[in-house]
Amino acid sequence: MSYTRTFSRKVSIYYSGSVSYPASKTGGTVPYSGTATETVDVEVHVKTDDFDASVANCNSSVNGLTASVGAMNAAQCLAIHNNAEKVSKTIINGFFHTARTDLSAQSAELVQTVTARLGLLREQSKQLHKKQEEMRENYARTSSRYNKTFNDLNDELATNIHRLDENVFKFVDTVAQQSSRMLHTDMVQNTITLSKESSTAQSALGVATIKQHALQAMQQAQDFLTSKARSEQTLRDTAIEGNGNDSYLVPVCCMETTDEHRQAQRKCVLPEMYDSMKQRVSDRMDASIFEQPSVPMTQEEKMQLQSYMQEEIANHLNGSDEHVSRVRELINKMFNDLALTL
Repeated sequence: MSYTRTFSRKVSIYYSGSVSYPASKTGGTVPYSGTATETVDVEVHVKTDDFDASVANCNSSVNGLTASVGAMNAAQCLAIHNNAEKVSKTIINGFFHTARTDLSAQSAELVQTVTARLGLLREQSKQLHKKQEEMRENYARTSSRYNKTFNDLNDELATNIHRLDENVFKFVDTVAQQSSRMLHTDMVQNTITLSKESSTAQSALGVATIKQHALQAMQQAQDFLTSKARSEQTLRDTAIEGNGNDSYLVPVCCMETTDEHRQAQRKCVLPEMYDSMKQRVSDRMDASIFEQPSVPMTQEEKMQLQSYMQEEIANHLNGSDEHVSRVRELINKMFNDLALTL
């Protein structure tokens, strides 16, 4: 749309020159100079009706072009989508057709192979059955022949044994006749009587043996009670009765360790029955304990400590697998390194 703008500027003009005045008493020329300033106002009227009309026409043309481009883009996208669908369907159908054809060919080939092998297996099965029947007949003929041979040998061997040991067989027959005659006579009652008397004697011997064992057990019980009484008497002789204010000595192990940051950590270890006293003992633990010089262990004390250590390792690590062996070796190495400093 048309508009009007007003601009105001100050314009400065420098001027200079000289003025001659007529001759008089002196006469001559006088120079002059200075700056003249004037404010100039300019009003500009801009007429934009034709430009606005052309812009509106261009805007309409651009909007039409934009709509055309959008429609063309949508049509192009639709065409690309449709073409992509056709191409993908063609590729998928071609792939599955090729796979189906290949699988069908492989299936037909495998069916022919299986059919041929089944026919071969049937023929081999018939041959095996035929060989089995032949082997059964041969085995029957061979076994019957060998059975006859073995039976003949057994009969001949039995005849030879009876002929060689004829006296023994006669003695056996005689003993059988005598034993049969004895079982049917009064000698059976004598045998029963002797068996009863023998069992009575055996029972008496067994009772005597039991009594002997009981006497030995009673003697052992008496020895045990005597030993127990002596032990209790020894404890009573060595014990001291307290009055309630006695002091008791408790084994305490105080240790000081240093972590990776070189910070000392102190710990107090007591037997399990004195766990309730652990905090009080730790609170009363004097730092001077750790500052006292350590007394070297004797060889006998080292041997006792090593024996106790090996016994504890055997009680708690008695397996034979790789992990237990590695833990046992590490404990022994740490103990040996510590023993060098004691």
